Amino acid sequence: MADYFPGVTTSNTDYLEAMQQSSNPSSSAPNNVMGQADFLMLLTTQLQNQDPSEPMDPTSFVTDLTQMSQLEATTKMNESILAMTQGFQNLQTMQAASIIGKNVQVDGEDFSHTQDAVSQFRLSSDEPLTDVTVVISNANGVVKELSIDDIQAGEKIVDWNGLDNFDRAQSSGVYSLTAYGTDANGELQSINTVVPSRVNSVGIDSSGGMTLTLATGERVTMDTVREISG
Repeated sequence: MADYFPGVTTSNTDYLEAMQQSSNPSSSAPNNVMGQADFLMLLTTQLQNQDPSEPMDPTSFVTDLTQMSQLEATTKMNESILAMTQGFQNLQTMQAASIIGKNVQVDGEDFSHTQDAVSQFRLSSDEPLTDVTVVISNANGVVKELSIDDIQAGEKIVDWNGLDNFDRAQSSGVYSLTAYGTDANGELQSINTVVPSRVNSVGIDSSGGMTLTLATGERVTMDTVREISG
C-alpha cells in the first residue's frame, strides 16, 4: 500500500516517536515558568526575525521587560517577608513557652481552684453598680454566692476562700463565675470577670496569633492575659 506521506512509513521509528511525544502533553510542556532570561531570548529572536518593512515597536518590549522585572522583585520580596514572618512566629512561640506552668489572669468565666487555697479574681465594670452578686458553680451546680459591696467603674478584686454555702472546703478543680449588679436605672447588668488559671501549653492558631491552653481546657489568645505570675 502506498504511503500517504512521502518518505514516511509505518516503520519509521522517528515518526512514531514524534507521534507518541505529541500525544503526551506533559512530555512537551515546559518545566519552568518563563523567567527574565527566557523573555530576553524571546525578544532577541523576534527582533532577528522581524519583517524589515514592518519593524516591531521596541517600546512595547521594554515595557513588558520592566513589568516582568518589577513582578520578579515583588515575588522575591514576598518570599523574604514570609520567611521573616515564619521566623518571628517561631521565636515568639519559643519565648512564650517560658510561661507554661505559670499562673495567669485572663478574661473569662472558668477558673482553676486549689483546695484549701484562696482563689482571687476580678470584677470589671464600665459603670457603677449596686447589690453586686457573684455566683460560683461547678459541674454539680451552685457552690457559693458572694454578696459584694457596691462597685465603681473599673476593676475590683474579690477573694474566695474555697468554702461553699455550708462552709465546706471545696476540692481542687474547675469552677465558673457569674457576676451581676444593678445599674443607676435599676436594671440588672452582667459583669465581666478576670479569672486565674494555669498555662498548660502554647501554640499558634491558623491566623498566626498566639494561643494559650489553660488548665481549665480553654484556649485563649495572648491579648486576653491581664497578669502572669509564678
